[in-house]
Formats: sequence, structure tokens, C-alpha cells
Amino acid sequence: MIKLLSSFLLLFVLVGCNSQPAPSASNGTPTWILNPNQDGKNGAVGSSMRTYDQKMSSQRRLAITRALDELSLQRGVKVQMSMTKQESYTNGKGNTRINVGANYQTNNMITAHIQKIYQDKISGELFVWMVID
Repeated sequence: MIKLLSSFLLLFVLVGCNSQPAPSASNGTPTWILNPNQDGKNGAVGSSMRTYDQKMSSQRRLAITRALDELSLQRGVKVQMSMTKQESYTNGKGNTRINVGANYQTNNMITAHIQKIYQDKISGELFVWMVID
């Protein structure tokens, strides 16, 4: 009886050691997400989670905008930002107004195209790889 019990225990230990690890969210993730400059191409990756309106087109547009912003930064675009904050209080009630403005200046024109798009099936995050033409 003891031999039978120890045999089952040994079998469970061996089966447990032989099992494959559970797949993680990073399995199958394209290499260009972490390394957009590859295969002799200069690029950038923009990403976006679901947007407020839950539309795929809005999510895609935001990811493209972020990739283009990254490409612009790589090419030396100068950004000037200004912020004005106004606060007023009347009868104990407060009112705050903030105005934000940005000005982009560059001597180079950037033309790029979408090389690949990937959506993470678990998180729903959309990745867009843009490459300079």
C-alpha cells in the first residue's frame, strides 16, 4: 500500500514538472512594437486603448496621431506650449478656466505610411507601426 501511494505521489510530481507554462499576454506580440526601427526602416509606434466613444475608427486615429507625433519628435520638431489658468470665486463657488495652446515648427516635411497594425486580443490596445517613406 505504501509503495502504491508513493508511486502515485511520484507520478503527480513528474506530471506537474512536465506541464507547459500558461501562455502570457506577451506571447505573439510583434517585435516592431518595442523596436520600430528595424529592417533598415525608421519608424515609430503609436498605441491607443478604447476611446470614449468605443469606436474602432477613433481608436485607430488616436494611435496614428501618436505614431506621427513620435516621428515628428525624432525629426527635431520644436514645440512651444503656453498655458493660462484663471480662477474666480463668487459667493463661495469657484470657477476655473484653463487655456492651452501649442505651436509646432519644423523645417522638414515628414511623409510616412502605416506598415502594420496589431490589436492585443486581451487588453484591446491597438498598435500602429508607421514608417518614414
